Amino acid sequence: MIDQLWDNSSLVNRHLDTPRLTLRLLELPFLHWCLTAEYAAAQQWLGTQLPDAWLAQWKLIALRHKDLSLDPDYRLWGLRAICLRDTGAMIGHIGFHTAPGAHYLQTLGISNGIELGYEIYPQWRRQGYAGEALDAMLHLARYHQVATAVLSISPENVPSTALALRRGFIQFAEHQDPEDGLEWIYRLNLASPLVQ
Repeated sequence: MIDQLWDNSSLVNRHLDTPRLTLRLLELPFLHWCLTAEYAAAQQWLGTQLPDAWLAQWKLIALRHKDLSLDPDYRLWGLRAICLRDTGAMIGHIGFHTAPGAHYLQTLGISNGIELGYEIYPQWRRQGYAGEALDAMLHLARYHQVATAVLSISPENVPSTALALRRGFIQFAEHQDPEDGLEWIYRLNLASPLVQ
């Protein structure tokens, strides 16, 4: 069970540490600098180079900037840089779409749930980083007594589907995303022990 691997003291800090990763909370100024092409300031704040794959996510950056601007309480659930602990390199990003209990999840029958998404950048894939980052975020949600975690995954994304199934997620719905097309929706009961 992965819960035995955690020191909960990191769950009250800005960053989550795993054996190989630091999931660094991306604050409002950092997101602003990325949106306004103030890359030197953003890199100095993050402490590493900004990958092109991150800068290509301008729609996501703008959305999370707006979320944090409108609701400072979203901060805990916000977007995080996935960074290697040994080098500091940013290899992806992960975060919850909203705070727990969002209305759109309630319409799916999930009252105390939270949806998350992530991306590992191409050169870092197939090394277990996605699973390690996902486990940290699931543990954070459990620590804050969220009942259900949700993932929306394209049927064509075989690695993410396999990861979700290995972690115990169960497909229960699907929807047509305007940008990403068909997505299968998976849920995980966080009251149950997490598995690797």
